[in-house]
Amino acid sequence: MFWADKLAKAIIDSGEHIGYWTDDMWTSSGYAHVGSIRGPLVHDVLYQALLDLGKKATTTFVYNDFDPIDGLPVEFQKDFAKYMGCPLCLAPSPVPGYGSFGEYFSKDFQNVLRDLGVRAEWVSSYELYKKGKFNSVIREALDQKEEIITIYEEVAHSKKREKGWLPLQVVCEKCGKLGTTRVHDWDGETVKYTCEPDMVTWAKGCGHKGRISPFDGNAKLPWKVDWPAHWKVLGVTIEGAGKDHMTSGGSRDIADAICTRVFHITPPYKFSYEHFLLGGKKMSSSKGIGLKARDITKILPPRVARFLFMRTDYRQAIEFDPFGTMVVPDLFDEYDRCFTEYTKGEANDFARAFELSQIGDPPPKKLVYLPRFRDVANYIQLPNINLEGKYTKIKGSPLTQLEKKILEERMKYARVWLDGYAPDEFRIQLVSSVPKGAKTLTSKQKEYLQNVISLLEKYSDPDELQKNLYEISKELSIDSKEAFAGIYTVLLGKTFGPKAAWFLLQYPKEDMIKRLREAVNYK
Repeated sequence: MFWADKLAKAIIDSGEHIGYWTDDMWTSSGYAHVGSIRGPLVHDVLYQALLDLGKKATTTFVYNDFDPIDGLPVEFQKDFAKYMGCPLCLAPSPVPGYGSFGEYFSKDFQNVLRDLGVRAEWVSSYELYKKGKFNSVIREALDQKEEIITIYEEVAHSKKREKGWLPLQVVCEKCGKLGTTRVHDWDGETVKYTCEPDMVTWAKGCGHKGRISPFDGNAKLPWKVDWPAHWKVLGVTIEGAGKDHMTSGGSRDIADAICTRVFHITPPYKFSYEHFLLGGKKMSSSKGIGLKARDITKILPPRVARFLFMRTDYRQAIEFDPFGTMVVPDLFDEYDRCFTEYTKGEANDFARAFELSQIGDPPPKKLVYLPRFRDVANYIQLPNINLEGKYTKIKGSPLTQLEKKILEERMKYARVWLDGYAPDEFRIQLVSSVPKGAKTLTSKQKEYLQNVISLLEKYSDPDELQKNLYEISKELSIDSKEAFAGIYTVLLGKTFGPKAAWFLLQYPKEDMIKRLREAVNYK
């Protein structure tokens, strides 16, 4: 059984999380990295699995735009340092046309997720607070501060909070900062606070003291209380998280305890998903490790990008490093394998992974001719080649509209891969003259090249030429690998390359014959 279906069945069988409301959260403090996509996609496919099992389900995605700015993307550090400590929702947007700093990055990530088929309802945390949705849970938290302190000490083994501590921060009425305020009195309707200059190292408070209502967007609960508060306010019954939140005594354990002992609700069904790695390292926006989420659909078609996350069980890490590797062509090969299983009508995990990777309705279950991505990448580097005609010949019949669309898409993304990600050895470029490496040609290789000239004069069909290139190597008792290395050396300046016959025939024969003769006589 596919991992998403297995997880959905486990949730249903538990009988404790009726309502089937899946949710995920993300802080809109900068550009999301590719690893940030995993949570939303895991929840989206789980939502689909619940629907497929006949359950009525809801899915939301909360962007935490009421958090204070406690770090900045490198490109904004100079101009936005003065907003450190301010709520994301109240600092100005770095790009015109958006209401706030938080809204800009939220919209950027939302666009990525929509492209990848995520169907969640987008929810602004600040709007929930501002509209009074959090008023009751704020009151509950303030009234039960001692229980929350006890939970911190018992579950997380944290040190005793200072006298008068309250689980809340307010937006300073003077400087507009949230991350620098300390709340130290609650009278049932208002709180007293101080905007402290040295409370944190990443922002400086203005020193203002005041008293204010904590409701309607004036104040925010701390993260470990805010998380379960969202569950109660929205009605969430299912929410997973990255494994760093799921450690013993970590934020999820604290949130669960607050659910039962403060907010008096059943904690949502929990599950932990593994990290998304680049070169073996966890992606991190703050540390500059990884790709921006917005770049994934520049590298991969949306369905293949979604497949990258679908194919791997949520409990296993995903390793994706497209720079200078064959990871992208290999991913297309896996996708095609699952595509084929699906079109054959197979009921297995490969077909299910493909089905859940589709955005909108999946294609009909009938065989589709799939041009291999790495072959497309080879062919588009050759001049004067019509790929539709090429693949029509290989297939043996005209391409369908769907097949034409797939080919066009692969041509587009193959160019992207070649331009920015492919290993150097995969890039094919005819060198302008006989390279110095021709000096290393053996007498056998030169004899072979002399015979290649004769074959070029005789054959114009690449299949026939390729067959005879191999036959001549046998007749001359030269290893075929060594023989073809001679061709590649004089044409590409390296000892490997694409299928030799096709490459040779993409250029005027007289030019290729001239080059081979020059190489044979090169001193």
